[in-house]
Amino acid sequence: MRRILLLVIGVMLLSATAAFAAAVTATGEGPSKEVALATAMRRAVEQGVGTFIKSDTTVIDSALIDDKILSHSKGYVTSYKIIKEEKNADGVTITISATVDNKLIKGDIDALTILRKNAVVGNPRILVAFSNKSKDKIFKDKEFTEEIYNGIVESLTDKQFRVVDKASAEKFSMQQAETHEIDVDLNKAAAYGLKFHAEYTLFYNVSGVVREGAIGKSVLVNVKTQLIDNTRSQVITSKKVEQAGMGQTVEQALEKAAREGGKKIVNPMIDVLQKHWMDMQQNGAMYTIIIDGVDDPEQIARFTEMFEKFPLATGAKEVESGGGKTTFEATYKGKRDQLDRDVIRVAKELGWTMKKIRAEGARSTWKKQ
Repeated sequence: MRRILLLVIGVMLLSATAAFAAAVTATGEGPSKEVALATAMRRAVEQGVGTFIKSDTTVIDSALIDDKILSHSKGYVTSYKIIKEEKNADGVTITISATVDNKLIKGDIDALTILRKNAVVGNPRILVAFSNKSKDKIFKDKEFTEEIYNGIVESLTDKQFRVVDKASAEKFSMQQAETHEIDVDLNKAAAYGLKFHAEYTLFYNVSGVVREGAIGKSVLVNVKTQLIDNTRSQVITSKKVEQAGMGQTVEQALEKAAREGGKKIVNPMIDVLQKHWMDMQQNGAMYTIIIDGVDDPEQIARFTEMFEKFPLATGAKEVESGGGKTTFEATYKGKRDQLDRDVIRVAKELGWTMKKIRAEGARSTWKKQ
């Protein structure tokens, strides 16, 4: 029975792989073997592009396809075999059997479609995490902090924002508490958020005072938040609100203040969050890419030219070079992991082997092997 199950799973995985890796035959001509081979690869990729565009009602300008996708044809061909090669008066004709990465093609066409429509695809995903740094144990009580969390999440989801599940958020809060650091480590918070595909992390902490009333207890709760852009490991806004609560006991007063305080802290952040998200989607963000092992002007120019042709890249330029290193600045509309993917794709097309050796915020350093 176990063998049968493993066989079924294996067949399913092979089928899924086959759906995104298409075997095609294409012919190319040119004055040399290299040019003919490049033309054949381009025509192999054109077949995959045509399949996805025909199944999509969105019309994408052919010049855009040519500039942003077909210019990277070699990068979509995962393997090939020359099955026929002929020399003639005009040069060389080559026919290849190639395996084309349709998943990669589809991803780039989808990116072009979104950019063409100038649309934002839904609201961002947010990791909501508690900073367990309060000196007063009463404001670290699990039921109290959960009420604040529930108020924040309720307010965000009412406004159609997506939120990372509670268990994952609690795990990060526990990890942060164990560090005994006073301030949140932005890089760690951002990395954890990206792990769960969250574009932002909302990090909050709580303090306050408890007062004795004539007929009960009252509390004044201070809720402070930092909203972190996970892609760039950068705080985009910090807010603070106060919320009072009254009850026969301290627990009742805290419960009343907690949820309302959680809801209340979201409102002043929404405008900043939505504006930042829209700007990121429409204009992109600036990233710094440092490559150790590249300072040849021709290689620098080639890298810049090729990187700019990816759908999510809107600009790239060399800002400094020397001593075996080159620093680039790139305007990019995607996430940091997508940018990393495109850096690796350019390197692969250039025949380089690259390894990321450091990443901090919007700055990453790569080593050419």
